Parts: sequence; C-alpha cells; structure tokens
Amino acid sequence: MRTTHGVYSLLAALLTAFGISVSDAESAQGIRPTGFTQQQLDRSLVDFYEKWRSVYLIQGCGSDRYYVGVTADGKAVGGGTAKSTITVSEAHGYGMLISVLMADFDPSARAVFDGMVRYFHDHPAKSNPGLMAWNQVKGCSNARDVAGDTSATDGDLDIAYALLLADRKWGSDGSVNYRKEALKVIAAIGQHDIDADSRFVRIGDWVNDVDDGRYAPVTRSSDFMVSHFKAFADATGDGTWYAVRDETYSIIDRVRGKYSSQTGLMPDFIVDLPSKAHPAAANFLEGPNDGAYSWNASRYPWRIALDYLLNGDQRALAALIPLNSWIKSATDGDPTNIADTYKLNGKPAAGSGRDAVAFVSMFAVSASIQAANQSWLDALWADMTARKVENEDYYGNTLKLLAMITISGHWTQP
Repeated sequence: MRTTHGVYSLLAALLTAFGISVSDAESAQGIRPTGFTQQQLDRSLVDFYEKWRSVYLIQGCGSDRYYVGVTADGKAVGGGTAKSTITVSEAHGYGMLISVLMADFDPSARAVFDGMVRYFHDHPAKSNPGLMAWNQVKGCSNARDVAGDTSATDGDLDIAYALLLADRKWGSDGSVNYRKEALKVIAAIGQHDIDADSRFVRIGDWVNDVDDGRYAPVTRSSDFMVSHFKAFADATGDGTWYAVRDETYSIIDRVRGKYSSQTGLMPDFIVDLPSKAHPAAANFLEGPNDGAYSWNASRYPWRIALDYLLNGDQRALAALIPLNSWIKSATDGDPTNIADTYKLNGKPAAGSGRDAVAFVSMFAVSASIQAANQSWLDALWADMTARKVENEDYYGNTLKLLAMITISGHWTQP
C-alpha cells in the first residue's frame, strides 16, 4: 500500500507557520542555488518529497512495516536484483535517512522510521542480525536466486547512520532504542564489511565465500561514506573508524594519482587492495563499466562532499576541486551534456547516455562546496528540479531527493 496520508497541506502549513530553516540544526553548510530564499528552497524540497513519498514509500510486508518500493513506479531496477524484486537494502538505507532528515516537515516521519526498523529486523542477513539481507521479492521473502540473504555494505552503512540521526532527533526512550540499534549495526559492519587488516570498506559480508575470495580485496567508490565513518567513531569511541576513514582517503589519492589525475573521477570498483589499488577490469562483477565512472560511482561526489560540508575535512575538498573543475569544462557548463559513464581519462564511454538525473544531482552536491561553483550549481539545480517524478526511476528520483536535502541544508550529523 502506497502511503500519502494527505500530508502535503500539513507540510506546507508547517513551513509557513514555523519558518523551519537550516538554522535549527547542525547541518551541511554549502552554497545554495541563487535566486531562492530558504523558505522557497524548503518548499521545493517538500513538494518533491511528497511526490517521492507517494510513489516509493510502501506500507506492507506485515503490520506497521514500511519499505522503499524500488519497482513501485512500474520500472525495472538493475544492479543484479531478482526479477520480482520489491526492495533492496540500499533503498532501505535511503528511506531511513530520508524519513529522519525530513522529520521537521512530516509529522508521520517517526512512525514510518520505526516501521522501517521493524522491516529491517524482519530481514537480517544470514551472517549477522545487525546487517540487512540485501534483496527482497514479491511475497516479502529474501531473493534466493541472487543470494538475497547476504548483505550489501552501502545499505548497512546508511541504516547505521540513520539510526544515529534518529537517536539525536527523538532520543532512545521510546519503543525503539535507536542508539542501541545503531551500535549493533556499527559493530556488525566492523566485523563483516571492513577489512580486518587494512581497514578498507569491503563490498559485502559474502566476499570471502565465493570464487575463492576473488572479491575480498575489492572496494566500491559509492561506499566511500567518510562522514559516516567519523560519526561511527564519535558514537562508539572506537578509533578504528578513523582508520577506515583515513584508508578510504588514501585509496582515493592512489587512484587519482595514477589513473585520474586530470579528472578526479573514481571507478565503480577498485581491486587488488590494499597494495595495488587499480580500477576493475570490464565485467569484473556487474558489467562492462566496472572500471569506469558509472552508475555506482555516480554517488561518489555526494558521499565525499558531505565530509567537507559537515566536518570541513580538507581531504574531501582536495578530492573534489579537480572533479568539479573537470566536469564544468567537459560539459561547457551545461548539465545536459553530463554523460552517464566516463572513462577515468574523462572520455564518455561508448553508448553512454546524457543528462541522467542521478549524475546531475550528485554533481550538484559536489558543486555546493565552493562559491566558485555558483553558476554551475545554479544550472545543475535548475536541471534536476525541473524533472517530474513520473519521468524518472527509483534510483534517479531518490538520489535527487537526497541531493535536495543536502543542498537545501537539511543534511545533519548525529
């Protein structure tokens, strides 16, 4: 059952009556699109949130359970999912983040968040109940044909961060002890999703168990959630998470220095860690663009930008300045020229499309880190916000919403 609850008029009333703004929280402080007041940016955000919510937020698979329906728009979803997929842990992490980050605008946000926690509890990974099984199908079971009961690191990381945000937002004295849940997930991630020796982020809990460990010395640039790692260190007092953050930046530097010094691009997958980091070969895991800046890596600019916007980490700034400079030049400042896959030397891959909202929105977050990018951010914002929900898919619409939350100043830290 899709959820609407007729909340839009109430959301708009909250904006008007209470003047909710980024000053109410310790939030991402980048530049904003020009020509808009904060209230106008918030109205744009709330309007799109309501449309996204009405399509993708599903109440089902049990009483008071919620999940993000990745095929609820009737469009296929890729990424190696099963044919009858209803959701994946990546989407569940996004949904939990969105629910808590939009709580100032949506009175039902906590009930939805708690329902997403219940769904998470219903679908633990077989390795550890602190991790989520990555793929569910019609009938609400884990997908059998794609090892749906194993975990994917990105979903686990976002779920943990969302739980920390919930503890900050609502406290942990209610029906769900958010802090306790967060610490459980963080511990499980540390045990199964982080390399024990070199502290790089692995791509899931399953990598030692298939193809003689071929995928064990591998990381994915979309999992470079460096601001999450700092939050985990602060929440747990475990300095290992600072080591994970440091190793992630070290990998970025090594790949940039040898393979993308002129562009700042990262490949979808990086292999032969820790000592010989290099882009994956074609068809290493998901397809011909595994070693290119493609649909996985599209999230990299957003993930790295958050560490600068929230924490002022200069390593994030150093990683993104050349990327921002290159993409502006490569597109002549026109977002419609952004390709959906690039080789690391900056040449669009053969057959790549243009102007995909997933890529546009993530570059917009990266642009927001410096005033020098103001006109570029304005162009990206105009392009992404002109898109209608019905013309995009789950991935593009959801990354757009996450970008709008960030750029409008509503992404917070625990």
